[in-house]
Amino acid sequence: MGNLGRPEDDMPWWLVKKVAGDLRNNGLRVRWLHEMGEPLLFPRLAEAIDLFPGTGVSTNVMMLDTGYARELLASSLGRIRLCVDTVRPEVYPEIRRGGRFDEVVANIRTFLELSKGQDIRVEIQKMVSLKTAGESIRDFEVFFELDRYPQALVIEKTCEGLDTTDATELHEQYYGCFQGYPFRWFVVLSDGRVTHCCYDYDGSQAIGDMKTQTVREILDSNRIPELMEAFKARDFDTLPRCGECYKNTSGKAVVVDQLIRIGHKLDRVLPVKHVARKIINR
Repeated sequence: MGNLGRPEDDMPWWLVKKVAGDLRNNGLRVRWLHEMGEPLLFPRLAEAIDLFPGTGVSTNVMMLDTGYARELLASSLGRIRLCVDTVRPEVYPEIRRGGRFDEVVANIRTFLELSKGQDIRVEIQKMVSLKTAGESIRDFEVFFELDRYPQALVIEKTCEGLDTTDATELHEQYYGCFQGYPFRWFVVLSDGRVTHCCYDYDGSQAIGDMKTQTVREILDSNRIPELMEAFKARDFDTLPRCGECYKNTSGKAVVVDQLIRIGHKLDRVLPVKHVARKIINR
């Protein structure tokens, strides 16, 4: 992304192995093997996948040629999301800057054939945006002939205000917490810092550092309860990334944001630290 503030670096291999071992020792599974980046650019992606069995990757599909597809399918990859976003070639460049629609479509069709009969979930992403309002899930199913591929399905992804919560040509004005609850993620950035929200792509609200800490040490620290209190108080000096999501205060809060109030009441019964320990011990 053009406004990314942290260095565009790959995670060093020793840290990949450390994170994998720590999570495995705690019985935890990684949901996605990337954070706001293109995972197929990582030179040892297939090896990394095998350190996190069953994990998923989301890709813009530009690099997913036949060779790369075979390499990923030979790994323990459990899910792959193919982000084409639209089946209209005239709309595609407005959503995926720099992408090439024909190549992406061809790569998706090849991957569908190669993955047929394999134990993998193939998600074809349909973007929900102002530009794609007229497209349906069925349009995608017909376009990619998904009746032939039982391993594949179409998923809808909201065009959220990642770069800005203001209204754009793709989405309307946003107000509130995109994730529905602010402390349910454990995102390890390439430099080892850990943040609680995948929208905090610069790590401005870090809760720890996997270079020097373990998962247990991070969750047992006072950092998460302190940030939760700041969130309840709408202290956006302490939580600048949350402040970006809440900057359009005149807007009407989304339903999930209203439900956060219920979550706050539960926090008083089940403190964040206690819940974190329960998750770790599962």
